[in-house]
Amino acid sequence: MKVIGSAAKTVFYLKKIQGQYPSWRLHYKIKCKSTEHELSNWLRYSEIKRNQPVAIIAREQFSGFGQNSKIWVSKKGGIWLSAAYPIFSKEFTSQIFNLSLGIKICEMLRQDNINVCLKWPNDIFVGSKKLIGFLPRVITRGKETIYVRIGLGMNVLNQTPSEGISLSKVLKTKNINQDYWTAKVIKAFHDSIECNNKKEYVIKSANKFLTKRFLPSGFCPQTWKIKDIDSNGNLRIQNDTQEKVLRRF
Repeated sequence: MKVIGSAAKTVFYLKKIQGQYPSWRLHYKIKCKSTEHELSNWLRYSEIKRNQPVAIIAREQFSGFGQNSKIWVSKKGGIWLSAAYPIFSKEFTSQIFNLSLGIKICEMLRQDNINVCLKWPNDIFVGSKKLIGFLPRVITRGKETIYVRIGLGMNVLNQTPSEGISLSKVLKTKNINQDYWTAKVIKAFHDSIECNNKKEYVIKSANKFLTKRFLPSGFCPQTWKIKDIDSNGNLRIQNDTQEKVLRRF
């Protein structure tokens, strides 16, 4: 495992929990514009290699963004990272990639008795508050998926806006090891790739974790309600007279 910068503690925990995993290349930033910007620059000048995923981890970012370019407040105390994972396959199912990552993060947190749910397509909530947001992308060449990438933010010890919640508030303690949780997030990303060929399991798990409390923007909760996630990873919503299918990709 190649480490660039001060990511040694994350590497320590990753080695303890990862088992026989690929050799990650980790870069650590004290402060940056955004880890997405840093990762894009790295990919522009460096070739992603088979069996060597790369992650950029920042202590603080001053211009982070999420879904639909919404600003993501990224103060010290959170986990802010972007990662790219080599695929090089025509068999990868891109339609369920966001769900496979979502369910693996949910499973990871529920192992620690944190009752989280999945807000389709790519948010992890505790009750009515956002704990984690992630932005998935699939990079293809013809019919082949070359690599997938994510930008992810997790509230841990940082102050959050009113719509968010931190892990420290959920667990009611500030005695939280950020490096350990960073390693767990990276492992969840790997696990999401490993289960991509288990479509039925991914869809079933996604429906198990799915919260139906929050409709996508533009739909009135007095009129519409969430039905489920269909076999292609799309969200189905319905009202008294019709059904709509909302697609992530």
